Amino acid sequence: MGREDTDSLSSSQILYPCMQTADIFFMEVDVCQLGVDQRKVNMLAREYAQKRKKELKRPVILSHHMLLGLKQGQEKMSKSDPDSAIFMEDSSEDIERFAP
Repeated sequence: MGREDTDSLSSSQILYPCMQTADIFFMEVDVCQLGVDQRKVNMLAREYAQKRKKELKRPVILSHHMLLGLKQGQEKMSKSDPDSAIFMEDSSEDIERFAP
């Protein structure tokens, strides 16, 4: 999953995409929505399902561009920084604090 064939990868760079792919099949989803930065995970899931034709359905992939973070100059939202994103469980007050 490295950017180049010559990149050396840490164990997390190998295991995390495999865990994401396993989630797709464990949850038995028909449609998988991930950002375009996760394209390799999506393709890994489709290729794996194709090799296991009779056992697994190939998921439909919906890719989208990353959403910008809510902080000035932030390239993407981050769930580890609650001030950079809006979450499904946020209250109206949580969301309104970002309004100008």
